[in-house]
Amino acid sequence: SVNLSGRWAEYSGSGTVWAYKGGVDWSVTDGVRLRGTYSRDVRAANLSERFDVTGGTAVVNDPAFNNQSVTVTRFSGGNPGVSPELADTITAGAIFQPGFIDGLSISLDWYRIRIKDAIGQVGNQAVVNRCFAGEQDFCSLVTRDPSTNQLLLVGDIFVNINQSNVEGVDLEASLRRP
Repeated sequence: SVNLSGRWAEYSGSGTVWAYKGGVDWSVTDGVRLRGTYSRDVRAANLSERFDVTGGTAVVNDPAFNNQSVTVTRFSGGNPGVSPELADTITAGAIFQPGFIDGLSISLDWYRIRIKDAIGQVGNQAVVNRCFAGEQDFCSLVTRDPSTNQLLLVGDIFVNINQSNVEGVDLEASLRRP
């Protein structure tokens, strides 16, 4: 059998995205089945990732002052401009149900998931370090005293943090008896 599906969604605040999936399931014999899928999955930021903001203090090492420890005011939380995550998932596997052992089922599946524009926070120290390295998107989250250049405020908001990849194998076996 062949399965195909698609979905177009418009998320307020983050735009439109397509999600889709295609799969094949083939019974080679009575006891052997092969299967595989490819899908493009999406996840828009939830309300907390877009709008919640909290505050407090944090201790960070300031690379502009020989990594001296400094207590700063921090804010963390929502970012209304965060884009949806996109994930490409591939799976391939086989199911073996031998006729000579009644009730036995063994499945083996390989999978690979690659997430682009994963939503997450990098942490206060990483915000300071990345700004010091010249990444302007992070410098907008760092406030320094204009006369002393001391760190005052660091923001750790949800951002699209590049990518996340995972690959593995899943083995499952069951034996059912009355």
